[in-house]
Amino acid sequence: MSFTSLVMLLVLFLVFIFIAVGVTFHRKQRTTQNKPPLLAISSLFLQLVLFVLFFTEILVSFNEVFVDILWWGTVIYGLAIGIKEIKNNVIVSMLTIFLSILLAILNLLLLFITSM
Repeated sequence: MSFTSLVMLLVLFLVFIFIAVGVTFHRKQRTTQNKPPLLAISSLFLQLVLFVLFFTEILVSFNEVFVDILWWGTVIYGLAIGIKEIKNNVIVSMLTIFLSILLAILNLLLLFITSM
């Protein structure tokens, strides 16, 4: 089994776990679903912009240290906001946490590939 298929299986497993946990939390806290806070929206926006910049290969033109700081800052920011805001809006929080984990996996995969 190749390494990329192993990573994809891990991502699929995470998707199923997050869907199960999100549905469970959503059913328990159905009455407390507030509008998503501005911090959660900004975190989602920053993560999606980072994905777009990565797949359009615009990040290659930036300084490597700047991109690493931006990347890991976005991952930590998304995890912190996702965990903090899980009581206000479960769906946005789970999406933020999931995207943070995907960004971390993608960056670690890039580190493994470039270190060969």
